Amino acid sequence: MEIFMHHIPVGLREYDVKIALAKYLHGPNFPNVKANFRLDLHWPKKDAHTYVGTFTLADLHVAQRFLEFYGGDDPPEAIMFGGNRIYFQESFQRPQSDVLDLLSRSRWIDPVEERKQNERHQKLRSSFPVNAVQSGWLCRDGVFSIEGEVQRLCYLSFNSERREVQITFPPVKVNKPTTHVIAIRQSFILSTSVHSTERGQSAIFFQLEIPPTFLHRKFQDKPFYRISTFPFDSLHRRATPYTSLAIRVLLTSRNDLHKFLSLAKLANLHPVRTYQVAVERRELFTNAKLDRAEAGLQAFDWRVAFQLLALLQNLDVDAVELIGILPMVRDLVESHGSSYVAGLLRAFAGQVRILSHTGKDTTGPVLSCLRSCHQKFVKQDNLSPPVPADEDLYQSFHVTVTPTTLFLTGPFLERSNRVTRRYDQVHQESFLRVEFREEDGLQYRLDRDVNGRAFIHDRIGPILGDGLVIVGQRFKFLAYSQSALSEHSVWFVKPFVDPEHGEVDAEKIVKSLGSFDNLEYDRDLIRCPARYAARLSQAFTATEGAKVKVNDVNFKDDIVARKGYIFTDGSGDMSKDVAREIWRAICPKRKGAIEDFPSAYQIRFRGSKGMLSINHKLKGSAIALRPSMIKFDAPESNEIEIARAILRPSPYYLNRPLIMLLEGLGVRYELLQRFQDNAVAETRDAVRSLQDAARLFETRGLGWAFRLPSTMLALTKLNIDAIHGDPHYDQLLRVGIYHVLRDLKNSARIPIPDAWTLVGVADTHGFLEENEIFACIKQPNGTVTYLEGHVLVSRSPCIHPGDVQVANAIGSPPKGSCFEVEPLPNTVVFSIKGRRPLPSCLGGGDLDGDVYNLLPLSSHREMTPMRYFEPAKYPPAKRKILARPSTMKDVADFVMEYIVSDVIGIVASNWLVIADQSQFGIQDRVCLRLAELHNDAVDYPKTGNAVNTRDIPKLKFPKPDWNAPETVEPDPVNYYQSQSAIGKLYRAINLDQHEHSLSAGSPRTDASGDTRLVEAIKARVLQQSVVEDIPPNGPIEDIFNWFCGELAHIASECSLNHRHFKPLAEEELIIGTITQKTSQPHMRKDKMSKMRELTDGLVRQIREVLEGDGSKPAEDYLRDAWTAWNLSLVEKRRKMFGARAFGWVALGALFDAIQILEEEPA
Repeated sequence: MEIFMHHIPVGLREYDVKIALAKYLHGPNFPNVKANFRLDLHWPKKDAHTYVGTFTLADLHVAQRFLEFYGGDDPPEAIMFGGNRIYFQESFQRPQSDVLDLLSRSRWIDPVEERKQNERHQKLRSSFPVNAVQSGWLCRDGVFSIEGEVQRLCYLSFNSERREVQITFPPVKVNKPTTHVIAIRQSFILSTSVHSTERGQSAIFFQLEIPPTFLHRKFQDKPFYRISTFPFDSLHRRATPYTSLAIRVLLTSRNDLHKFLSLAKLANLHPVRTYQVAVERRELFTNAKLDRAEAGLQAFDWRVAFQLLALLQNLDVDAVELIGILPMVRDLVESHGSSYVAGLLRAFAGQVRILSHTGKDTTGPVLSCLRSCHQKFVKQDNLSPPVPADEDLYQSFHVTVTPTTLFLTGPFLERSNRVTRRYDQVHQESFLRVEFREEDGLQYRLDRDVNGRAFIHDRIGPILGDGLVIVGQRFKFLAYSQSALSEHSVWFVKPFVDPEHGEVDAEKIVKSLGSFDNLEYDRDLIRCPARYAARLSQAFTATEGAKVKVNDVNFKDDIVARKGYIFTDGSGDMSKDVAREIWRAICPKRKGAIEDFPSAYQIRFRGSKGMLSINHKLKGSAIALRPSMIKFDAPESNEIEIARAILRPSPYYLNRPLIMLLEGLGVRYELLQRFQDNAVAETRDAVRSLQDAARLFETRGLGWAFRLPSTMLALTKLNIDAIHGDPHYDQLLRVGIYHVLRDLKNSARIPIPDAWTLVGVADTHGFLEENEIFACIKQPNGTVTYLEGHVLVSRSPCIHPGDVQVANAIGSPPKGSCFEVEPLPNTVVFSIKGRRPLPSCLGGGDLDGDVYNLLPLSSHREMTPMRYFEPAKYPPAKRKILARPSTMKDVADFVMEYIVSDVIGIVASNWLVIADQSQFGIQDRVCLRLAELHNDAVDYPKTGNAVNTRDIPKLKFPKPDWNAPETVEPDPVNYYQSQSAIGKLYRAINLDQHEHSLSAGSPRTDASGDTRLVEAIKARVLQQSVVEDIPPNGPIEDIFNWFCGELAHIASECSLNHRHFKPLAEEELIIGTITQKTSQPHMRKDKMSKMRELTDGLVRQIREVLEGDGSKPAEDYLRDAWTAWNLSLVEKRRKMFGARAFGWVALGALFDAIQILEEEPA
């Protein structure tokens, strides 16, 4: 409603009237309501003493109530502005729909706070002149070596909206009016100091964590264009990767320095020190020296050259230091071989990075550091690195491409794929994992002020199109996996000669994957670059190869509904023999558990993908595929690849989108709060005992790489109920508890007991009726549960009101049914009858590996929604089709487009925020539109049709408090206190105390552990007569030293601060989490996933070395594990990084060896 008002004194301005109105609209007559309104004043004619205006309210109830109190000529209560009584009445004008829509989706902003912020912004807009800008390198002795300088009038200012320090170079040529900007993000300034130069000039010195952003804009351009180097030749563009983290600015006057200090304080820049920086021009990165360094590297084997280049690119050494160590490296290659030296240089990087020195000439100390590393590393020569017996692991080299530089890391042990397994192991070094990232390691973000598409084309286009040259070796773009694409990561390969396949390059590999042209079931596949690439990606999915002979490959028709929905979309069958043989192939060492094999696998086979579940009617070695599983023809690929084995059920967790939907469907907040309170209590109880800690880690998936939960439970069997007096264990608990509480607060990841997350398969026998499901839950301890009654079924991500549905679970297998013969444990079996498959109703799900959340309402009746909605119905996504067959250049173009058009996270986030802001919640028409856009964004990687960013509704300020990045303290102008369930759940958890307890990092002192614990383990081990109290031996020490070195590399690689040396703490690696805050939590999640994969591979290697092959006696296995654990105790006291982690690995191996010995026949 629009309300007209008049008799407003002319002395009042809009700000005053807004405050006065808010006093009544938010006063006692309107409890618990802070209605937002729009004010429009109509300025008076000349000599008038009063004027009129209107204000609009979206909430009709509030508007009517306001008029009841204050409307008309004789209202119950009068409102006075500036001594005048103000009159109100309903306006004759109908409010505009867009105004009502805006008000319904935006919250009230306190005008007092708004004015304060506007005044602050206005002050920060001022600038002051700068005489010169210098770039350079901060040397080990603290000297700033000037490597580039531009002496030209420019201006320094603070941009408060972008939180940047900006150095702006105005145009100097009339015919080429180009403005250049060096933009420094405040959050990435490590330190700022001011001093006077020898000539008496005032100077500001910035030490940065990441390089600035370099921008330019011509006179008529609206957005800025981004470039990869300093904007001027005099700043030495080629040296930008090395000289952009230390910048000195020379001011024109002392007054400007005072102005900078004042503005820096207002901008909340961290304290600026007065510190005299020593300055020299050491010429560390001249063109001649960079040329000499590059030429020197090309004389080495690729593995050695890669590590040498990594030293330079990762900023561990300067160019002069790199040149200085080349002769010694050459000698080491001649005496010890390239493989040894590559490993040595990788270890050396971590040491030289932190080397400090007081003198100008640093080549000597750097060489001494290399000699010292060599003396330690040579002892590990026989075990550097242990070759993994597991063929499904391989050594992966990584390159990260940022706007200004390349980072080189690896090799790391990772899961292989069909392509890397196909060729001889020696050619693993020919493959590169290449990631495209921002300078801070996060993904490229949409920036309304910068033409991101043009920059991606200029920076990434030549790399994808022409290849990436690393030390003279040209790597060509190959392909990507679908999960890697979402991380903006792709595969490159350099040519090599394989003993079996001859000459191999990118083109030959792609051709070998299968046939994509003129397929009967997908005629246009080859003409759609995105879909073509998606099919290629199947070969690059991380899998385990099962060399299982399948004698009978059947093809069955899909079961299709009348309207074209496919009930069996992605779901095939296999015989019990095949299921058993797959398990035997991928788990050759599970001696006693070979009969307890999964009944379903997510697979890749030839050109097909999807789920295979046991069909008891299939006999012998047989599988059955359906047309919906077959994506392309690859008849020569006969290895069944296992992407996932369905061995155990996954717990059910709520999340923010699901909670928003449930609240919109009528589920009460108090119920959700109760589940969160229980989760918080269980988390805090983890400190009470080992059993409680193990349960927390087990349910939350923490410590899995190091087998922490099972090892803790093994300790409890020794009557050890807790570990006392061990600072490391206490820190482990703090890190684990913080991880869980942060997940609860920032993601609402709330566990629901007696509810499950299961992978979906089709009822191939047609036993179930429409809307029925069958679910058998089989726990690792053998306990079996059958879901019965109404079950709330959903699938992440939930974003449409119809994404939550109810199905009927049939309970125990009926007598004589197919489920009595084969219950398909830990899957949810969906009916193939009815008008539409239930999975398709849940955010467009299918059965090729999707998992579904099952909440039994018989156990949680109070979670029954009060209302339901029809599932979304979207037309089939249109593909972007070419008039000709796609080439890999087209695929490369799609990758570039995807990087700038990947908006699925933005759409999902905006949906959640608008649902919180709007009085209509999840039924707001904008939310429904976003649900449709989200569906398009999900399909984009396979259709090539991007969501137009202009179609995404923009957010209105203020935003809900839970939406504030964890790196930002919410303020009342930009954030409001959300009253939704996720807002209340968010505020119910305070992390401050836990963050304070983590601030010290790993314990500085460490006990050898609880004496009672050590004695209990010793007594248990000595029960086996084969083990005596023996000292550590050489091979075990070598294993330990190698493990610690590899763990240190993972700590550095997976840190969110990949430029500034802040490796992860040992406890973070053991638990499998990262405690650092970030503005992109999904990036931290990706890094955590990568870290868990790398540590799992490392632990598996160590366990393989300790356990040996099948010929190693169990007694020797126990002896080596016992020796390794004793060694970890000694090294813990020496504060060796990795000793604690190694101790957990050794302890797990020790308990495993005891179990094997006790299971052996007497």
